Amino acid sequence: MTQETKKVQFVVKTSKHCNLRCRYCYEFAELGNKNAIALAQIEQMFLNIASYYQNLDFPIEIEFVWHGGEPLLQKPDFYWQVFDLQKKIFNYENIQVRNGVQTNLTLLDSQRLKLLKEGFDGVGVSIDLFGGLRVYQTGIESQNKVLENIDKLTDANIDFGCISVLTKKNLDFIPEIYSFYREMNLSARILPLFKGSFENQHQGFEITAYEVLEAYKKLVDLWLADDKFVWISPIYEAIKQVIYHYSPNAPTSFYDKREWESIYIVDVDGEVYSYADAYAITHTHGNIFNQPLADLISSSQHQKIILEAEERIQETCSQCKFFGSCSGYPIAEGNRQYNEINQDGSINCIVDKGIRQYIEYRLFEMGIIDVNKGEITLDKFNLNSQSSPSLAYI
Repeated sequence: MTQETKKVQFVVKTSKHCNLRCRYCYEFAELGNKNAIALAQIEQMFLNIASYYQNLDFPIEIEFVWHGGEPLLQKPDFYWQVFDLQKKIFNYENIQVRNGVQTNLTLLDSQRLKLLKEGFDGVGVSIDLFGGLRVYQTGIESQNKVLENIDKLTDANIDFGCISVLTKKNLDFIPEIYSFYREMNLSARILPLFKGSFENQHQGFEITAYEVLEAYKKLVDLWLADDKFVWISPIYEAIKQVIYHYSPNAPTSFYDKREWESIYIVDVDGEVYSYADAYAITHTHGNIFNQPLADLISSSQHQKIILEAEERIQETCSQCKFFGSCSGYPIAEGNRQYNEINQDGSINCIVDKGIRQYIEYRLFEMGIIDVNKGEITLDKFNLNSQSSPSLAYI
């Protein structure tokens, strides 16, 4: 019997340095900082990671997601040397290594095009399409250059996905954003604005949880009305989970951070965080440059962080009808700024629960869920047959 491959991502901040000054960027205060991870530190990080996973008795897929700042400000040779180190260090039968990069795609010479095509396994492109918030230091919008470079990726047959950030500036353009990804045959993640790096950074374009929910509802309606399959996250995952909830013998899933943590964020200084606690120094697991991953995972600090996540799931998800189809991950690791804290300490899961409730309503309305039997009578898009796309990162 073939053992299931477990997957883990390490989102590595190579540097905070960036050639853009996107007005909502959560790294804004450090975008001029040119400090970068050195190859010697990366080598030690690889050794500390490999020493843990090599001893597990099942297959592992480790994906390193190179992030920033703008990671392509690093010279391409930097990444070729990184890949060489990986081949040397992760030379174990049970470990497979992949590499992804999240880029603003404003820097694309022939060497970087070759790097994206032959070096990286996945490419994420950040583009909002509307709103005018992704600008150079001069205030000039970057979008025309990004669209030009997207055409270059397409011409070079490079598979990539996109991230668009929801702000007050582009909420009214949801149909146009959907149409762009549909016509371009691109997968996309539509994510709400993440908290800024200083107070009032988002003044004038901040959004509420309920505005995010309304935007997602519009995406659901566009998706359900379309005769073409368009991979939009988190809409696809939410629809699939509602369908699973009503499907006999459908698989269940419960996020167990204690048994397996699927995403770690590595800051430029080597401090490691869970996705939910990024950059909160009180919640660092330790430093991967000078500590083996096994020590970080078993540390009392990490155990405390695990317990907090478990408590959030228990207090919030245990009574939710979709729990088991939805694993609880959004509450354990998600963006808490779009939830409300109740008096009993539980979290009002406004966006994630709200969109599943809306999908349920729409599927009943369309007759896809049988009202009398409470079962799925039609899987319109045969979701289980869809292959995984190249989705953008974080």
